[in-house]
Amino acid sequence: MAETTHYLEGYLPQVQDLARRLGVDTDYWDFAGNYHEVSQSTLVRVIDALGFTLQSCDDIGRAYESLDREYWFSTLPKGLVVRQSHGANIPVHVPDGTSLEVWLETENGDTRPLEQLDIWVPPRDFGPEGRRGEATFRLPEGTEWGYHTLHAKTVEGEFSQQVAVVPDRLPLGNLEHSRSWGVMTQLYSVSSRGSWGMGDFHDLGHIAEIFGRQGADFVLTNPLHAGEPNVPLTPSPYLPVSRRFLNPLYIRPDDIAEYSQLDSTSESLVKVAFAQASNEIFPVDAVKYIDRDRSWKAKREALEVIFKVKRSPSREAEFSDFVAVRGQDLQNFALWCALYDRFGPGPWEDDVADVSSPRVAALREELAKRVEFYCWLQWIASTQLHAAQESAKNSGMTIGIMNDLAVGVHKCGADVWSIPDAFVRTMSVGAPPDMYNQLGQDWSQPPMNPRYMATHDWEPLRGIIHRALADCGALRIDHVMGLLRLWWIPQGTDPNEGTYVRYNHEATVGIMLLEAARANAVVVGEDLGTVEDWVRDYLKDRGILGTSVLWFERNGSDFRYPDQYREMCMAAVNTHDLPPTLGFLRAVHLEVQDSLGILPQPLEQAKDALYDDISKLVEMLRNMGLLENEYPTESELILALHRFIGMTPAKLSVVSLVDAVGDLRMQNQPGTNNEYPNWRIPLTDSLGRSVKVEELEYYVGVGEICEAMRELVNPQHTENTEN
Repeated sequence: MAETTHYLEGYLPQVQDLARRLGVDTDYWDFAGNYHEVSQSTLVRVIDALGFTLQSCDDIGRAYESLDREYWFSTLPKGLVVRQSHGANIPVHVPDGTSLEVWLETENGDTRPLEQLDIWVPPRDFGPEGRRGEATFRLPEGTEWGYHTLHAKTVEGEFSQQVAVVPDRLPLGNLEHSRSWGVMTQLYSVSSRGSWGMGDFHDLGHIAEIFGRQGADFVLTNPLHAGEPNVPLTPSPYLPVSRRFLNPLYIRPDDIAEYSQLDSTSESLVKVAFAQASNEIFPVDAVKYIDRDRSWKAKREALEVIFKVKRSPSREAEFSDFVAVRGQDLQNFALWCALYDRFGPGPWEDDVADVSSPRVAALREELAKRVEFYCWLQWIASTQLHAAQESAKNSGMTIGIMNDLAVGVHKCGADVWSIPDAFVRTMSVGAPPDMYNQLGQDWSQPPMNPRYMATHDWEPLRGIIHRALADCGALRIDHVMGLLRLWWIPQGTDPNEGTYVRYNHEATVGIMLLEAARANAVVVGEDLGTVEDWVRDYLKDRGILGTSVLWFERNGSDFRYPDQYREMCMAAVNTHDLPPTLGFLRAVHLEVQDSLGILPQPLEQAKDALYDDISKLVEMLRNMGLLENEYPTESELILALHRFIGMTPAKLSVVSLVDAVGDLRMQNQPGTNNEYPNWRIPLTDSLGRSVKVEELEYYVGVGEICEAMRELVNPQHTENTEN
């Protein structure tokens, strides 16, 4: 790369111009307000990753020529996404001076001609290939939502291209004129008497029932995306192998219909597996951390046994329908899982790593039964998530399950293997340096290719959003700015050597809104941290709720009062990247960071700053009448903080399950990998005792916080105490 940069010496302005045309930022402002110009080396590598190799100054001109040809030789524009109220002028390219017809075919098969506008655009001369002309046709405002098809009949033939007409703003349903509250939990961290060593879909439905009866309208959980099919499993739910499929780790085997048909020998095998995975052998009170590998190894053995049971004709028909509807995407995912069993985590040999290779085709036939097994796991997972959503709605929840969408996927995962060109595998997504991570962050996830997505009608993104919304009433998008721009880091460089690459946000956000509107779902964007000034207003105008966390809501060093919070947001006391509130009050996180050597200041100094903040909050809460005692107990303070959140105008307020039971330990310590047991902390109370799902409604903290939320957020939603 040094050699490439040498060839381009003195051409930085031209490289920058090309980068900007491709949506690559050439400079940025950091968290401290300092200006940075992106290096030429980084720009050249990112431009190369987008399909334009620059080995000489002449390549810059050739890149522009290629982009011009893309535009003028595309009869119809690719990746067109249009707001319903805006309509669009559509450029259509044909040999100059020739006739053409353009019409729209809607999703339901209706056709209508499009009006040609009297807009003259000078033709472009391409030498021996002739002159290309541009005609402009009008897609009228008010066209119904949907994925429609543009058709053009020209002297060169007939052409068609998808156009997505999307909502201007996501309808909020009941939230248009009311507010709601819910509970958030890391599903894997909970346990019940019937769970296999960690939380599952059955537990999710039970939690929804408990809090639904208390007046809650949703349960926010961690991402439910698919992880590795075999041990060892990646603990983080934010580094999945696929965002288009569910994690079978959350299946409850004994809830599968065929479980009741097991013969005595098979039933004994399943019960032994349950004992190996569950608290019968390893009580949670004696286990410091969650052991996913042990749980999945035993659960998978049980699932293999149940899979062999002959399904009834109706069940077989349901399974066949599921496989048919999910199509080739499911087949490829299931094959990847079978290949993972055969070849391990990868990287694989070239002919196995290529989804279209003859060897993979042969393996598809050889491993057909294993492919069927993994398709079956997805069917079971889907039906059990559906059952959890049904439990939520039957308990009185208006929203139900709120799924969480991770930023990206594992570089050796199923999504990257199945659609490799949709990802830029020479880049990694991360974040520039900030006050908490002075060197920046590298999340080891390849970014999606904006050029590929546009030329493929945003289908990769559409599929991800569609699956994330299945059997859910809402979707939280982690790092929602990723729909607008991502920090790309060239392989082999440090995170601070990256740059922002922009995505067509009108398209990415539009596709997301269309999918959410069709699912009647609410969307919450995690917009914490460094966000461009215009982004929050843009997302609000499109009907996407932001995220407001009490500890971060400040005017200078002072905490904001409730009436200063945004209305279009989900308000919370904490997040999964912060310790439970009790742990926060006791400075548990600071002690952990100090022990790991990642605390950026002396421990006592950090504690003093924390206690100053807590004192400010206590004074504010006392002035608001939320605290009466001069020296409130920890429980009183936690309740007051949640009452504070309930008093904001936020459309959604959310209670952390860890706060309701008095947990201490944080689920995730940013900036660490194996130094801290991230994503492996079981739900416990303040004394470190395991908290079972069945016991939740009997915890004093649960009752008090739920009562406060009912009173302040939706008092019209009376508690249903019927079992």
